[in-house]
Amino acid sequence: MNQKKLAVILIALILVVAPISYLVYSYHNFGSLVNPGTPKASDRYIIIYTPSAQFYTLTAEEYQKLIEDGNSPPAGSKLFNITVDSYITGSPGVDLNLTLRSVYKQFTIVMGDPSVINCKDNPQLYVGDCRYRTLAVSEISGVVASIFAANYYVKGINMGYDNVTAKQYAFNQTQLGYRKTYLNFWTKVDLGRGKIGNEGHLAVLLIGPAEGAKENRIFTPRRGVLVIEGTTDETLRAEVVLIENIISFKWPEGNETRTINITGG
Repeated sequence: MNQKKLAVILIALILVVAPISYLVYSYHNFGSLVNPGTPKASDRYIIIYTPSAQFYTLTAEEYQKLIEDGNSPPAGSKLFNITVDSYITGSPGVDLNLTLRSVYKQFTIVMGDPSVINCKDNPQLYVGDCRYRTLAVSEISGVVASIFAANYYVKGINMGYDNVTAKQYAFNQTQLGYRKTYLNFWTKVDLGRGKIGNEGHLAVLLIGPAEGAKENRIFTPRRGVLVIEGTTDETLRAEVVLIENIISFKWPEGNETRTINITGG
């Protein structure tokens, strides 16, 4: 084989094999992202959802003391046992605040497996509970959008805008920065290679029964990535409420972002 033919073959291999190898590498990295190993620290919480539609958040220790003191949740209440893991600072609460309250240029809500789209027209085809998946997606989208807008409102004020102009600036930046998608092959590759889920682009990933969730846990495997994993879609909703509690999030009066459509483009 002469050198020209060998060179052509080598170039062809580089052009074909290298991109494929990079995709495989990125896809493999996604697996490591959602299964990051042993955390630096963990906190356990019990979320109580009462028949009167109220959520109560207790640490595992507080709940244990409640029971030992002879108290119990109202009859018919639902209990969710949730773990919050830390992989960044060693403090689960600090990890959540650091991840959610940092200033980003963009944020993406990964609503779950592509089958979630069935919740729009064919909910019977979805493996899980469309009602609670919709609530979980809507609620976490609203939380992130609200924090994102607040950060840009402050930035607008610091730039010299008046109150009205700063609010409009924050709204515009939030609309420009917001994206939602499903957990398909390309999303996994983008997460694995860090195109989304980095210091400039927050990614929030929901993993429920449709995605093969094995635990009820919340964690931030790296800066810019928040993973919410629940074995049921109802647990995912409870986990979002827990996140709000841990970061002391308060809904702005008159806020409308809590009802973001799960299936819209």
